[in-house]
Amino acid sequence: MKKSKLLLLPLLLSYCSSYEEMSMEEDKAFLKLKESDTFYQEYFIQNKKEETPIHWISTGCTPDKNKVLIFIHGSPGTWSNYLRYLKDPELLKIYCMLGIDRPGFGKSPGTIADVDAQSEKILETLLILPEMKNGKKSITILGHSYGGPVAARMASLSPDKFQYLFLLAAAMDPETEEIKWYNKIADTWIARRILPEEWTHSNSEMLPLKEQLKSLISDWKKIKAKTIVVQGEEDGLVDHTNLDFIQKNFSAETKTYLLPKEGHFLPWKNYDLIHKLLIEFSK
Repeated sequence: MKKSKLLLLPLLLSYCSSYEEMSMEEDKAFLKLKESDTFYQEYFIQNKKEETPIHWISTGCTPDKNKVLIFIHGSPGTWSNYLRYLKDPELLKIYCMLGIDRPGFGKSPGTIADVDAQSEKILETLLILPEMKNGKKSITILGHSYGGPVAARMASLSPDKFQYLFLLAAAMDPETEEIKWYNKIADTWIARRILPEEWTHSNSEMLPLKEQLKSLISDWKKIKAKTIVVQGEEDGLVDHTNLDFIQKNFSAETKTYLLPKEGHFLPWKNYDLIHKLLIEFSK
C-alpha cells in the first residue's frame, strides 16, 4: 500500500496548487460570497425527473443584465474555482455570471466521462435556468483545461446562442492527448480506494478523451462564437500546440494569446489578463 501511494504521488502533485480557489470547499466559497455582499442564487436543475441534477450558481443576475458569462471548470474542479471572478465588482457591473459543478464534481452527482454527452446535458440545464428565460442574451462561455472542449462543444451544439468563447489552456488537439502512466495506475482498484472520489472521476474523463476529441474535430467548424484562446508556452499538462490546432480547425474569428514562461493555471496566475479580456470583449 505504501508503494502504491508513492507511485501515485506525481498524480497528486499535478492537482496541487498555491491558488486557494483550486481547492476551496464550496461552503467556504459561499461564505466568501456572503462576506462580499455578492448577490447569488443556487440551483439544482434537471432535464428530466429521472436524471441526476446539475448544480449551478449565479451571481449578479439582476433583470437589467443582458450579458451572461458562464464558467466551465477543469478536471477535477467545482464552480468555486472561479470565485474571484464571480464576486469581482467590475465583472458584476457587466455580467450575469454562472458557475457550474460539472457531472461528478461538487454538488452534481453522476459522472459523465464523455465530452459530447456531458456538454449536451449541461447545455440543456443551462437553458432551463431562470436567468436564461428573460429575452435575448449575449452569452460568453469560458472553459479551462478539460472545461475547454466542454465549452467548445456547447458552442458547436448551439452556435447561435454564444457570442464569445474563451478557451484557457484548453485540451482540444487529440494528437497531444496521451494516457500517462499515472492515469493507468489511477484506474486500478487499489488507486480507486486511495484517491478522493473527484480524482477518480477526473481520471475516468482523461482515459477516453483522445478518441472523443478525434470524433469532434469536424464539429468545431460549426462554432460561430468569436473565440479567444489563451495558452501558456510552458504548460506541462496541455501542450502549447493546441493553440495552432484551434486556429486550424475553428472557422469562427479567433484571437490567440501565447504567454511565454506561463503554465497551465492561467485563470488564477494570469487573473489580471483574463479579467481584462473579459471586460474588453464585453463591449
